[in-house]
Amino acid sequence: MKQFKTLGLVVLAAAAFTACKNAEYKTTPSGLKYIIYDGGSKDSAKMGEVLKFNVIQKISGSKDTVLYNSYETMPEYMPVQPVPPGQGNYSPMEVLPKLKKGDSAVIVMFVDSLIKKGLTQEAQLPSFIKKSDKFIFTFKVLDVFKNDSLAMLDRQKEGMAYQKKAEAKQKADSIAFEKSGAKQKQIADVQDYLTKKNITATKTALGTFVKIDNPGDGTPVTDGKFVTVKYNGKHLQTDSSFQASSFTVPIGQQGSIPGFEDGLKQFKKGGKGVIYIPGFLAYGKNPPPGSPFKEYEPLYFEVEITDVADTPAQPQPQMPASQPAGKDVKEQKKK
Repeated sequence: MKQFKTLGLVVLAAAAFTACKNAEYKTTPSGLKYIIYDGGSKDSAKMGEVLKFNVIQKISGSKDTVLYNSYETMPEYMPVQPVPPGQGNYSPMEVLPKLKKGDSAVIVMFVDSLIKKGLTQEAQLPSFIKKSDKFIFTFKVLDVFKNDSLAMLDRQKEGMAYQKKAEAKQKADSIAFEKSGAKQKQIADVQDYLTKKNITATKTALGTFVKIDNPGDGTPVTDGKFVTVKYNGKHLQTDSSFQASSFTVPIGQQGSIPGFEDGLKQFKKGGKGVIYIPGFLAYGKNPPPGSPFKEYEPLYFEVEITDVADTPAQPQPQMPASQPAGKDVKEQKKK
């Protein structure tokens, strides 16, 4: 059923964009293009109420890519309120307060307009987004709550349902993956690479390989610690670098890809080495859209543990994240 609903919104977006070309759209004060399809609700959402909605965000142009789909996770929630000064400048926030229960909407943002308005710079765009592309947001309002308390209760209910479903799917996928023999093959592929390169590395229980040049003599990396690490991430198949930077990862909070965190736990503060990660412990079957990674691609990271603390460091680039942004090494942003 979810697939049919999602397909319906994609068709709606396509129809709406065709309508845009025929001038059947409205324009916000900042120039944002949008269309609202009335869902039949008689009561308009009031200030202070909270919208519950699903949203699909895609980039459309030289290549269409879905960037986010809440149907695959859980609905979003947003209070109906006046747009804060400066936050409504060419933003979907201009349109969302206009929606009612049952309404659908398509919002079109042009990348070149974002650049002209100074909201981004062409040099900062990910490699898969072009100046001539468009961001398309497709919304479906599921409900409107009278206050934050009611919305919070519903959010908790949705969150629990999603977590239960995600855990069941993860378990089923893990069993199927084990039975297929793919896990052992991916581990063997990394082992073969190490053998050919005459590299000595220790395999963890999870399946990560770690070459320890210096184990470190400071605080051990354990769950609950905030670990600052310098790294150079590389593709195992080509030995080419995709990103080099430094970031702080909260251990045990899924703040990084599984193999990276597993490898860090083999060090103490001051440690140096290399973490070799089979594809299923890297970005797995579904790499981030627009990222430089292939499905189940093995990676490795040259690392130096510069700090192990009980509290977070100052905000900085978060690499390699479990939900990366997909930018390449030249951009020095989130993976």
